[in-house]
Amino acid sequence: MLVVSVVAMAQSTDQNFPTPVTTNEISGTIKVRDIGDSRLTSYFYAFDGGQGDIFINVVTKNFTGDIDVFTADNLRPLTKMVIFADSGVSETGRLVYLRKGERLLLRIEGRSPNDDPSAFNIKFAGSFIALARQKTDVAPLVTSSGEDGGVRVNSVGTRVEAPPKPKATIPTEEVVKESLPVEKPRKTKKSAILTDKAKTKEKVATDAETSPEEKAEETPAIKPVAPTPGRPKTPSRTAKQPGTKTPKHVAKLEVKKVDPLASIRLVIELKDGVVIWRPMNEVLRFSVDKGVLTVISKDGNITRYSLLDVAKVIIQ
Repeated sequence: MLVVSVVAMAQSTDQNFPTPVTTNEISGTIKVRDIGDSRLTSYFYAFDGGQGDIFINVVTKNFTGDIDVFTADNLRPLTKMVIFADSGVSETGRLVYLRKGERLLLRIEGRSPNDDPSAFNIKFAGSFIALARQKTDVAPLVTSSGEDGGVRVNSVGTRVEAPPKPKATIPTEEVVKESLPVEKPRKTKKSAILTDKAKTKEKVATDAETSPEEKAEETPAIKPVAPTPGRPKTPSRTAKQPGTKTPKHVAKLEVKKVDPLASIRLVIELKDGVVIWRPMNEVLRFSVDKGVLTVISKDGNITRYSLLDVAKVIIQ
């Protein structure tokens, strides 16, 4: 068994977004591919080297492939290690001399020759300089070819039925009515008139029970008041004007608008079979300049692809 003393960090499969090496030791595993799938798995790491010698010690188990070191600027090869799987653990090493400090790129490319996963452990020494932990650009979402749009196939070329796409649901009027707050019924003028009639009926019943002598004692004498001359009678403000109607309050339903660009996607297919897609409502702009395809998202994330690696770009 290969004993690893550090926790394996996230492994990047994109050359444009290599994993920064923050310690003098890295480790990882390579999963087993399907029967008939001859593709290789590639991992990319970035680190700095100062002037002098860099010692690289590699320990592998059940791994067949190559381990290369390039300069990050112009991808100039510095050293190459060809490894074949053995019955046990294989160990090798290299020494790289640098005349000046440079940013280096480490590529691990290989596969497992059998049904067991591969494992590797690499240690650095000498003029090796670890990168500081910092927030780096996030690589875009990468899916296997044929998962989204087009025909899905497995590793041996057999067609696989694609799962049905979820349909966007639009809220109906009944759902919106249930979400709206329920208003309490207001007291209208008709209900107020009914209550006044009930009160008058109760008063008439009590008056019928009392005798006329008691009524005369209870009601004081009211003197008639003569109207003042010269002032016409004006209708009271509280009197109901003829022809007026009470307004009816109708709750307005607000239906959320669905962005039509959410169903449209920007699909970038690379020459190695990798398909990259993004919804158009998240893309601010994409353009081609000097052989580089640049995709700018609305959240500020910028992704670049070389046109030498791009097979086609589709909006569907």
